[in-house]
Amino acid sequence: MGLFTNNKKLCPICGNPTPRLLASAVEGQNLCKECAAKIDLPDGVLNSMTLDDFREYIKCYDANKPLRDSFTETYRYDFGFFKGSLLLDMDHQLLRLGVVDTAFALEPSDIKSFRILEDGEVLYEGEKGNFRSCKSDIKERLNELKPRIDEYRMLRHQYEMMEEMRRSMDENNRRDDRREDLDHRDYRDRVNEPDFNIPNPVEKFAVEITLDHPYWKSFYKETGAPKFDSDQPSTIDYLDDYTQKTEGLHALAQNLMQIIDPQVQEQVIDPHAATQSTQSAPQAAPVQAEDPTVALPKYKALLDAGVITAEEFEAKKKQLLGL
Repeated sequence: MGLFTNNKKLCPICGNPTPRLLASAVEGQNLCKECAAKIDLPDGVLNSMTLDDFREYIKCYDANKPLRDSFTETYRYDFGFFKGSLLLDMDHQLLRLGVVDTAFALEPSDIKSFRILEDGEVLYEGEKGNFRSCKSDIKERLNELKPRIDEYRMLRHQYEMMEEMRRSMDENNRRDDRREDLDHRDYRDRVNEPDFNIPNPVEKFAVEITLDHPYWKSFYKETGAPKFDSDQPSTIDYLDDYTQKTEGLHALAQNLMQIIDPQVQEQVIDPHAATQSTQSAPQAAPVQAEDPTVALPKYKALLDAGVITAEEFEAKKKQLLGL
């Protein structure tokens, strides 16, 4: 039989003709396009189904049709380019795990709980009767990184000034048709571009939803966190980006709670303060002081290069020497 013969195999679910190419199949039997369009299952579930299992699934899917038809998107959270989205219908208290119209519309009874995580630590979490927001210690973490960022910015500024001087001298040499002098060539070789190797305070966020649905038991999706600008890192800019990101996640948490339990009150807790109050030790490790014999020549070079002022140098010297 040829590829284009009219004797097509029939769908084992509804009896309609099935496509010969790229057809979805259950137990090795191809499904028609209409039945295949109803598949909204977690990865791998279809492969483990029998035909009887799939018939039961179709009944469940068809019963969900009134909710799908009534679903009207009022809120969307995007996880990033090609990473998917969560869609909410706040008017009908419905949730959809994706943007396609054929996805299940989930009711409040289908949603057991959710957690929004920051590098694995709970930022927001909710279930019926409970909604908790955890205070972040991002400002403290940024304050710890600030000395390293300030030092990098000074080194970066010094490097850019030296590069500008080199380009200016190169231009003068070309105009005068002279070669660079040896001292300039040696000095230029000693100026290396500083490497930015300061870690971002947060690597990723994640949304985790636990479901009580015949076919969907959980949902998990990661989304990126802000990053330092490697040329001009700034704790202020990072905090602004972090605040914008977490405000968006907070809005998602609030909307999910409106579906799960509209009457619940949000409880704000500080896990970092709780840790400090229940543990008398250990104390936070002190910041390691700079070695004056190493740091003073470095800051003197910055002074000579005009990167810092004499007043800033004197203040830094007193700090290093404990005066």
